[in-house]
Amino acid sequence: MIVRLIRVLIVIASLAASAAVIAQEGEAPQVDPVVVPNFWDPRARFERPSASEIGTIRFLTADDFPPFAFRDHRGILIGFDIDLAQAICDTLKVQCAVQARPFATLLDGLKDGTGNAVIAGFDLERSGAEDLIATQSYLKIPARFVVAKSTLFDPSGPRPERFVGVVCNSAHAAYLERFFPDLRLACYFNPAVALAEVKAGNLEAMFGDALNLAFWLHGTEAEECCRFSGGAYLDNRYFGAGMAIVLKAEDRTLKAALDYALREVYRAGTYEELYLRYFPVSLY
Repeated sequence: MIVRLIRVLIVIASLAASAAVIAQEGEAPQVDPVVVPNFWDPRARFERPSASEIGTIRFLTADDFPPFAFRDHRGILIGFDIDLAQAICDTLKVQCAVQARPFATLLDGLKDGTGNAVIAGFDLERSGAEDLIATQSYLKIPARFVVAKSTLFDPSGPRPERFVGVVCNSAHAAYLERFFPDLRLACYFNPAVALAEVKAGNLEAMFGDALNLAFWLHGTEAEECCRFSGGAYLDNRYFGAGMAIVLKAEDRTLKAALDYALREVYRAGTYEELYLRYFPVSLY
């Protein structure tokens, strides 16, 4: 199960504002381009499912998981997952219902028939849930390094003098130990402390979850001190298979329909539109 990323709505607003900022005095803003990931094989062939066989898709989700599902100032449920669910239903030409409930009760709602699909940041491989199946992943959160803007950092290059911060006993720490054994690691139980050390120049870099790091980079605490360095790291063994829609094991017809719809949503450009709307800071 992907770690739930609870953030105040003001952070979401600041991310959107930073992406939409207009250059003043004729100078273009210096921002990294947003790379939209693609998790679908263009050679894959899916048959278009019959809307009559699918019926209404009743999605279950949480409402405290920004930017995936949360309530705006009017109390309306919005977010990447919410809009993606609607795009799926539009593609399949079926009715769509989305119900928010506490995260801990989502799988119970699936099993008792309240809903027939859960879209809430689940990584089925990590959730340990039984008698369930999942669609292909629609988003994977990579790992990345954050450094001070003045720092030139190459994790595969000469060993830096300063330590690299990472959360203690985390998958990110295990990944660095396995693939970058020459780095000197400093273990922190609180990632905010490690990021403050990067900002102060006491750490060479911080390695962690790109989404959490992106929130910090464009929040008030960072004060524009830092940036991502190098590319994104994806490895199912350490960081999971990614977010997917979860269903009961017997609902294989619905799974096939959702897999078809997800690929078509991407091919139509709708996925890119939603990704840029909710992730104006490049995770990749």
